[in-house]
Order: sequence, then structure tokens, then C-alpha cells
Amino acid sequence: MQNRIVLVEFTQSARKHRIGRARVRQVLADPVAEAILPAGGDRQERLVFFGDYASGRALEVMAVRTDRGLLEIHAMDLRLKWRHLYEEGKR
Repeated sequence: MQNRIVLVEFTQSARKHRIGRARVRQVLADPVAEAILPAGGDRQERLVFFGDYASGRALEVMAVRTDRGLLEIHAMDLRLKWRHLYEEGKR
């Protein structure tokens, strides 16, 4: 995945966990690790970025590609199911 993101748009539901846009942009710009969840059923491919922001708090950010850049659809504190990818990326 390319780390150069031209445009990031945010869905309203992505704000559910109260992670600020600046923090999301920081993770997208400098992720510790990344993963791709393949498309399936009615879902398109999802890009998952893992990283921390200045306070050291680990986050997961999920986005889908659009013709304009990325649409951020999910952001929250890092869950256990992703921790192994995050830890690998930190090494």
C-alpha cells in the first residue's frame, strides 16, 4: 500500500469511538503496520492501518479506497485481534 494519501474523507459512523481526525491522519501518514481485508459479499476491500499518536496510544484505522483517495470508516483503540500485526510492525 502506498503511504502517500492524497485525500482522506471521514464517515460520520467512524467517529463513534471519538478518535480525532488529526490522530487518524497521523496513523495513516506513518503507520506501524498495515493489512488488507479482502472484498467479500457486499463489502469492498478494506485497508487497515495500525499506529500510535504522540501519547503512545495504539490505534487501528480502517478505510476503503475511493476515486479521490481514502474514506475512513473505522477508528478505535487497538484491539487484541490486531495486536500481533502491530507488535510485528514495531520491531
